[in-house]
Amino acid sequence: MALEEKKYGIGEVQNVLKEEFPDVTISKIRFLEKEGLITPERTESGYRKFNKTHIRMLSYVLRLQREEYLPLSVIKRKMEDLESGKTVAGDMTVMSGKEEQPAAEGSVPLSVELAPAKLGLSPETVKELVDYGIVEVSIGPDGKYFATGDVKVLAIAKEFFRYGIEARHLRMFKQFVNREASLIEQIVRPQLQHRDPSSKRNAVKHLENLISVSHMFIEALLQKELSEHLPREISIDLSQGDLNQASVAEMDEPQSMIERPEEDTEAEEEMEIPEDPAECDGITEKPE
Repeated sequence: MALEEKKYGIGEVQNVLKEEFPDVTISKIRFLEKEGLITPERTESGYRKFNKTHIRMLSYVLRLQREEYLPLSVIKRKMEDLESGKTVAGDMTVMSGKEEQPAAEGSVPLSVELAPAKLGLSPETVKELVDYGIVEVSIGPDGKYFATGDVKVLAIAKEFFRYGIEARHLRMFKQFVNREASLIEQIVRPQLQHRDPSSKRNAVKHLENLISVSHMFIEALLQKELSEHLPREISIDLSQGDLNQASVAEMDEPQSMIERPEEDTEAEEEMEIPEDPAECDGITEKPE
């Protein structure tokens, strides 16, 4: 008789992934499921159940995001190629986690001279992005280069160019982000300047979660503004639990910043991994 394959709750999956991806959250796993990158099983009670293949797929997605800075739409196509047998060289090693070197040049700084060829952009386009302030050129002992964050921006900008968008059109994103970053910085600056190391760590968690909430907010506004052109109404499904998770997961939130209603206690509990091992299977997540 064949042994039944082990199934994992979402909290257990988070714990497994945290060994390689310390910043992964339950909210992130749910988001990847919502985007159709994984499809876990559901129990009769509505709990998600993942197998080892699901965990490998999640690891693959997270590596591609971390090391190649690929948009989810591109990652989804890569996964479809894997499932259909159209495997791109190197993808299987990335998915298995056996790759020793970064999967793409985007995971490290790039010299200005090599960046166009490495990223598949013309030198003229790269220069325009620099001229418009979308990316910055840094100077080091070995000459001019793009830092990791700028390499990531260049790789994502390439996706816009597929739709005929030009470098000059991206200036509005830069202007908006500058204002948004200023607002978020004002919120976390007092804790960042605190002498207590735990307060500084907590401030970093606030910063990460505020960035996540900002992404969700922008997505919701865009979908609302463009809904009349879409073939069907899109629901972002921001349940109370997901909103709580985006704002308070894995941190002690100061009451002066965001007040949590008493009824949100259960939603918060589902985001935390119980200390009692007996509670780890099936109780780390409330069915949706």
